[in-house]
Amino acid sequence: MSDFMVTVRSARQDDVPALVRLFEQLGYHTDEATLRSQLEHFGGGRAFAVVAELSSHTLAGLATVAVHPRLYTRAPSAQLTALVTDRAARRHGVGRALTRAAAEIAREAGCEKLYVRTNRRRLESPPFYRSLGFEETHLTFDLPLRTGAPR
Repeated sequence: MSDFMVTVRSARQDDVPALVRLFEQLGYHTDEATLRSQLEHFGGGRAFAVVAELSSHTLAGLATVAVHPRLYTRAPSAQLTALVTDRAARRHGVGRALTRAAAEIAREAGCEKLYVRTNRRRLESPPFYRSLGFEETHLTFDLPLRTGAPR
């Protein structure tokens, strides 16, 4: 990937093979059928998926955004639920462009903030998000909801 002129656009069904590869790089094992099905829920209302495309028409990254209403305030919040840049395109502004697009989606939805969770094992993520103006504010906990999980 030598051409890093980045365009951000909505994800489409024909992006799915490249999206499988990007999710693999992020450590999430998925398949085309799952992504095709899930992509149907994105593109309007409360869930958005955008991709970064290079001028060579190579897909170089993905960001997904979920808009969440809040009971205690009129303004919703938006979560950057996935952000991945292809290994070959890292450190060339792809993640930054995708994050800017995610923030614009949140602004257009009337959100008061855009927030992100990142796995502790992703050591490069906190400095990246800080460089974009994100502030570390919360500690999060996950409760697995599989059958037989403790309650």
